[in-house]
Amino acid sequence: MTQRRDFIRQASLLAAGTVAAGSASSSTLFAQATAAGAQGTWDMSWSARVTGQYKMVFDSPEVADGIALHQVRVFLQGYADAFGLKDSDLSAVLVVRHAAMSMVLGDELWADGAFGEENKLKDPETGEVAKRNPFVRIAPGAKFSLAWPDGALDTLMARGVTVLACDLALRNFGGKIAARKKISRQDAHDLVSKHLLPGVIRMPSGVFATCHAQSLGCGVLQSG
Repeated sequence: MTQRRDFIRQASLLAAGTVAAGSASSSTLFAQATAAGAQGTWDMSWSARVTGQYKMVFDSPEVADGIALHQVRVFLQGYADAFGLKDSDLSAVLVVRHAAMSMVLGDELWADGAFGEENKLKDPETGEVAKRNPFVRIAPGAKFSLAWPDGALDTLMARGVTVLACDLALRNFGGKIAARKKISRQDAHDLVSKHLLPGVIRMPSGVFATCHAQSLGCGVLQSG
């Protein structure tokens, strides 16, 4: 029920924001657009890539030991095993939102070990508290890895998986980083923006991203 309440709460916030924008003055709308980060210019080009014979969106609101990555990999492998389909025959969309945002951030923001300690994550090779993103660049045979090398986040993107990040959650995450590092929220937001993993696409919210993928014909599987 917790995840259901979270989904409904985010949907309510999104709806409330839409109503507020509809009744605001033009100057207020401009301020909201600036604060939201290029509102109206979101990169929706990924929609045109959701053309596979089979389509799934994986909604990941928690890190949960990276289970979403495992699910995406199993989806791709399952259709290869059952029907001999290639990655290019399938469309997989991974939506990272809510408490899972550290998964799409680069090593620089993992370096102090806070993300590793918070989520009880180990470095894939050393087994020590993760001080780099443990879901990318996984070497074959990494003893403490939570994902297969061909199912790491960067590898999945290279295989054609679309990875979308919730901008609402990223901004909230920036606030936590600001408090931890004792820097301004703007500086924290700039850090998050700078160190978002290459290839990850921001969306207004994870709720929007999941719903839009579903409107493109994707089935939905929630992780975590």
